[in-house]
Formats: sequence, structure tokens, C-alpha cells
Amino acid sequence: MQHHLDAPLRAWLMATGVVMAALMDAVASTALSIGRIDMLGDTYATPDELAMVDIVFIAAKLTAFLVAPLFVRAARPTACLRAGAVTLLLASAAMTFSVDLTWICICRVIQGLAGGTILVAGQTLLFFRFPHRHQPVVQAVFALGAVMAPAAITPALQGWLVDHLSWDWIFLSNIPLGITSLALVAADGDRTYWRGIRLPVLEMTLLGIGAALLTYVLLQGSRFNWLDDPDITVLATIGMAAAGLLVIWESWFRSESSLLAISPLGNPDFCFGLLVSLVAGFALSGSAYLIPAFALNVLDFTATGAGVLLLPSGVVLALALLLSGFVLEKTGIRPITLVPFGILLFAGAMWLLSGSTSGSGSPDLTLPLLLRGGGLGLLFVALTLVTLQGLAADALPFGIGLFNFGKQTGGLVGTALLQTYIDHQNVHNRTMLSGHLVGGDPAVDQRLRATANVLASNGIDSAAATKAALSVLQRALDKQVATISYDEAFFALVLLFAIAAPCLILAKQLLGRRAAPGNQTARGGRSHDRRTSPGKSTTSAVSIVKAAGK
Repeated sequence: MQHHLDAPLRAWLMATGVVMAALMDAVASTALSIGRIDMLGDTYATPDELAMVDIVFIAAKLTAFLVAPLFVRAARPTACLRAGAVTLLLASAAMTFSVDLTWICICRVIQGLAGGTILVAGQTLLFFRFPHRHQPVVQAVFALGAVMAPAAITPALQGWLVDHLSWDWIFLSNIPLGITSLALVAADGDRTYWRGIRLPVLEMTLLGIGAALLTYVLLQGSRFNWLDDPDITVLATIGMAAAGLLVIWESWFRSESSLLAISPLGNPDFCFGLLVSLVAGFALSGSAYLIPAFALNVLDFTATGAGVLLLPSGVVLALALLLSGFVLEKTGIRPITLVPFGILLFAGAMWLLSGSTSGSGSPDLTLPLLLRGGGLGLLFVALTLVTLQGLAADALPFGIGLFNFGKQTGGLVGTALLQTYIDHQNVHNRTMLSGHLVGGDPAVDQRLRATANVLASNGIDSAAATKAALSVLQRALDKQVATISYDEAFFALVLLFAIAAPCLILAKQLLGRRAAPGNQTARGGRSHDRRTSPGKSTTSAVSIVKAAGK
């Protein structure tokens, strides 16, 4: 096939395969957001036990983001991408073999490792295969699978599968995606290469321990009131100690076999982009958690309805990704120019959502969801290019891994903080509203009588109707409390950008001042073949480019 197809066509077929592989990871990443209740019934697991399925997946994926670059550097990105796609395909199929919780956790660990490898290897491959001038459109296409799919497409697909079939069909859907991805990636040719690798066992151990424990703390801490629980305190302490030791070791004893064998942190643009990725991950994952939760818990949407709710936003997100890519490619403007527009659109969407009521429906949510999609589309293409496009070839895989690690970490922190905020606001708002529901209040008594009369007119005994009216009033109170809490959480995301924006501007200025004129070469060769690199990194850069088949 390689001999009968033009090089540009082969490259775009390969790029489509990369997007399909990223879509596989999106399916695996969002599986439990919709299928959790059905899995609880089939596995007979408690919510705490099932939470471990998510925790091990996320911890494995975080670990893979920092370990996969070592394999990409030792082998060609194409080989790593194929290995990740095959592994994820097999692990997804294996999920359906048993409902034993231990088996499911093992499969999820493998899925997390494979998914992280796919994202790092796939994005590295796209930077190597396409020239610099085409990167805006190429990275926009990649974001269709890495950003748009988990934000909009996979929730709708999974909601339909759960409502009409069963949760295991979510994972079975990865089989055709994986086969298609492997077939398309084959257009890249037979690029097998291995030059040997020395794994940093100590750093990987510290990374795995820190990722697992801190992921558990972030996902479960809210349920146990955080550090008020001794177990959470101990796990958080051990996790922070492991993370701290890892940072110290990487800072003082970094070598060719370290996790960051070639650190991208000397590039000020990368450091700025890494900071923004934490905020962007917070906003993306936080809003992705709030919107379906609000639809399910307050508006009483079905799983399918909650998933379909995000589809219009997904369409606009896809259009915004592609539009921003074409604009950047054709006009040549700096990618950072689009970041403020993306932030404004996203903050406007959250502000509109903060005015939602318990009577809101799909038409009321359409405009803010469309604005959210447009804002994320402008933000993520620009952020990717600002952060990664200036890196040298040898530092690129490590930069991509660290960039994805930042987004995932920001998302974890965002979801954890918003869950805690909603829990606290529920208590506060219930206390405030309940203070107005006192016996003898004319408005309360009138509401109870009216409700009891409606129930009695439907055939319920008068005494039973009076008792049932209290329950109806309690449910109305609970729904109103939840509505106010979610509205306040949406507004908190507006405040996030209001506070973060000036801080990021200040950070950008400080990083710019710190960049000495002599370090400009550290920003990497901005030519599309990425053959320039400072100092002794040149040899590594050339070897990677050769390994990529340039």
C-alpha cells in the first residue's frame, strides 16, 4: 500500500488512524461516567469498590504519560502507537469476560497504560510526520479524538448503549475502532526499530505510588471529609512524600535513564503552556462532570438524554477546533492570540449555566453548551501549539507526556474540588432554606394543603395525603437545594478564570524575562524537520528523526 499511495495521502490516512486510536482511549476514559450504575448491579460491588476501578485506571494513565516517552525515544512512535492500540483493544475485549472486580481492575490498569501510550506516541508521530506549517490543522484533527470525543461523543454513545444494551458493549465498541485504527496506521509503513532502553525503576515506583494514592485521595476525599479522616490523611501524606521524592530525584540526579531524560522545562513557552494546561484541565473536566450531573440529578434526564445533551456542544467544539486550525495555518498569527477568546467564550457559557433552574430543559442549556464547545475548541488548539510546537525533537515526547499529565492532573483536582464544593453548599443551602419551612408559616401551610388536596383528588386517603404532602415538599426542597448548589459551582468556574487569567499573564511575563537571549535555541528547531537542538541534545534529536523515518 505504501508504494501505491502518495505520501500526503499516506500521512493523512495515518493521522486518521491516530485519531481513531485516541477515540478508543476516550471510550475507555469515560466508560464509568455513564455505565457506573449498571456495573454496580452486575458486579455486586459497593460504590467504594467500584471507585477503585476508576482510580487504578487514572493512576495507570498518569504513570503512562511520563513513562511512555522513554519507549517512544527507544522505539519509533509508530511501533509504540500500534502496541498501545493492540493492548487497549485486547484489554477492552477482556473486560467482558468476567464480572469479577479484581479482573476488571486488572483490565483497567492495562487500559490506562495503553491509553496514555497512545496519546503520547500518536501526538509525537503527528509532529514528526507533518511539516511545521501544517501543524495547526493536524493538531486540530488530533483534538477531535483526544478532546472532543470524551467531552461530547462518547457520553452520548455510552448513554445509548447502557439504555438499550448493557455496559459491556461500551468496551466492545473499542474492537472495531481498534481494528480500523491499526489498518489506517499501516499506511505509515513497516517502521520497526529498537535501540535498547534502561527503565528508571525507582522513579517509576515513586510515580506509581504517588499517582495511585493521590488519585484515591482526590476522588474519594470528599466522601470522608478529607483530612478529617485518618486514612485519607495517611494516604495523602505518603502520596505527597512519594511525589516530592520523585521531583527531588529528577531535579538532582537526572540522567539519560530518568523519566525526563531530556527535560522540556527549559523552554519558557512550554512552562507557560504547562501552567495553562492545569487550568484548562480543571475547566474541561470540571464542566464535563457538572453538566451531566446537573442533568441527571436535577433535571431528571435519562442516561441517553444526558449524553445527547452534549452532542450540539460537541459539533461546535469540532467546528471550532478545525476553524482555529485553519485560521492559524492560513493567517500565520500567533496561537496565543486565540487563548483569550477561548477563555471568554467558556466563562460566558458557565455564567449562563449558573442561572439555570430546576425547570430548565434542553432549549435553555443549548446556548451555553454551544459557547462552551466554541471556547474549548479555540483554547485547546492554541494551547497545544504554544506548548509543544517550539520543542526540539528529542524533548518533544517528554513534553507531550508532561503536557497531558498536567491536563489530567488539573482535571482530577477540578473534579475533586467541585464535588467537595457542591457537598458543602448542599449542607449550607439546605440549612438556609429549611429555616424558612417552619410550622405555622402561612405560605408553608398553604403549600401543604394544596399538595394534599391534589393527592386526595387522585384517590389517596386524606390522612395519607397529608403525610405524603410532607414528602413531596421535602423532595422539592432537595431539588431546589441541588439547583442552587450546581449554579454556584458553575459560577465558581467563572471565578476560576477571573482569578487565573491575571496570574497567568504575570507568569508569562516572568518566564519571558527569565529566557536569556542565548537560550533561544532551546526553544527547539522551528523548522518542520526538527533537526536543530542545543548542545549534546543534537545527537538524540537526529536519532529520533531518523527513527521516525525522516
